[in-house]
Amino acid sequence: MSSVDISRAIATLAQTYYKVLKVNLTDDTYEVAKLLHSEVEHEKTLDVKSISLWLMTFADQGNVYEADENIYRTRLTLESLRNFFKENDRFRLRYRRKTDGVFRWVFMEILKAEDYTDKNQSVWLFVQDIHDSYVHEMEVQRELEHFCKYDTLTGLNNFYSYQTLCRNYAAEHDCESIGVIFADLNGLKLINDTRGHTAGNDFLRSFTSKLVEHFKHELIYRISGDEFLIIFRNCDKEDVVFLAENFQAFLNQDPVPQAAIGCSWSRNPSHIEDVTRDAETRMYVSKEAFYKKHPEYKRGIAELAYKREIDAILKSLSNSYALMATIDLVQNSYWILKSVKKSIAPKSKTFEGIANDVLDFIDDEYKGIVSNFFDIQHLTSELKKNKSLVFEYKTVNGHWHQATFRTIDEMEGNPIKALFILEQVDHGRAARLEHVRDLQFEHQIIEGLSKNYSMICRIELGTKKVQLYKNISLIENITTAMASLDYDAVVKWFTQKYVVSEDKNRFATFMNFDNVRSRLEKTDQTSILFRTIPEFHNTKTESYSQFFFYRLKSDPDKIVLATKNVTNSMG
Repeated sequence: MSSVDISRAIATLAQTYYKVLKVNLTDDTYEVAKLLHSEVEHEKTLDVKSISLWLMTFADQGNVYEADENIYRTRLTLESLRNFFKENDRFRLRYRRKTDGVFRWVFMEILKAEDYTDKNQSVWLFVQDIHDSYVHEMEVQRELEHFCKYDTLTGLNNFYSYQTLCRNYAAEHDCESIGVIFADLNGLKLINDTRGHTAGNDFLRSFTSKLVEHFKHELIYRISGDEFLIIFRNCDKEDVVFLAENFQAFLNQDPVPQAAIGCSWSRNPSHIEDVTRDAETRMYVSKEAFYKKHPEYKRGIAELAYKREIDAILKSLSNSYALMATIDLVQNSYWILKSVKKSIAPKSKTFEGIANDVLDFIDDEYKGIVSNFFDIQHLTSELKKNKSLVFEYKTVNGHWHQATFRTIDEMEGNPIKALFILEQVDHGRAARLEHVRDLQFEHQIIEGLSKNYSMICRIELGTKKVQLYKNISLIENITTAMASLDYDAVVKWFTQKYVVSEDKNRFATFMNFDNVRSRLEKTDQTSILFRTIPEFHNTKTESYSQFFFYRLKSDPDKIVLATKNVTNSMG
């Protein structure tokens, strides 16, 4: 590239800058390559070409914004620049300067020239207007900071702000009291699941307006979907208790209070989180009182959770099936739970219509059997006699299918809903399936988690973690399906809570994890009979309960624990 081309390139680049100076820091001189028209007069007032004089005089004339003047004068001294370029190649400074009577953001950049040496510090100085882009950048930054600190739905301080408050408090070590009011919404999950998240958001905003009416906005934090905190510093215990009780009384004016409240106070805690946890514990007392007065909320949440548990288990157990569906025997309708191939999924809107969809693909010898079984009246009649029906048929291409129908819901002794399972199997496999214990048990779970059992758990041998699949006996509010519990802790709690005193030692000895595991190494199942207090099965007197442990051949790392009331069978 010729020197002419280089000069043109430099000239083009210089168009983005309104000030370009060639500076020599060693002898404190400069040459002007480009200046704003308004700075030409300033240039004429200087008797000597001193860069240090040029920079400081520019500030003396009020051209640098007051808040930026200190950093401008400090960093742009001749000595500071000389020392800087002995170790660095590029100097940057952002400040506000007056342009046409208005202060605008500019960016100064000083670069080493091609002839720079430590004894001859030759550099280029550029100044560029960045006001519009930088202001936009600051606005975006402010928005990001706002989103980091505040909840977008309610406008309250968010969990990040709460964490920041806790960290700062722990670092300050100030001797000040902390008060926390913990509020947990009543029924938000139920609203989201039954009326949709839009209704849930309206519910959250409604509660937020009540909080803001009673407490200063900066004291309120939304730390999760339905949990809120009001945090007071340097406060009296009596004041916190009064405010919490007053707010709860205000909420209680509604037929169904929007939230349960708990409060805690500490004179000088090491961590705010400790006070929060204590307030949360006290909130649960209020929450239980709410459920006693409004049991429909707890029951509704439990029913929704139970439905999700069944759906999850159905999906997990359906891997070996080509088609799974539930049948409404009253409405002659169905709902597909799982279909391996789109071609297998029925097209008819009625269950009886499924037979017409598939008859063309069935061997002539079996068409009558299929048509008969898919008749709703026939199916209802047969399921009333037997809760489980199985039949096989052959397709035109020679494959065998097994169809299974199992009653999953009844009304006054009549089946109203059934589970339909279709499998592609080898001829004769259907009979063998009924003799496999593990698959029988899995089918019991599919049927509605087995009406014979009041509680069913799965236990992982390696970790001793318990997953509770079904629970209609335990009145206590404990974590349900898909949440892991510790086996030893569950046994200890259950023994203390529900086993009669005379049977506690025998029960605890049998339930020892190593004992159960040892027994199951010798046999497929083991059980214990013991007595439980009336509360366990919600009876008037003590009951006989039985715990069954099953070893799963299909998954040797897991065992199943099932429980039922056997008082009647004991006579």
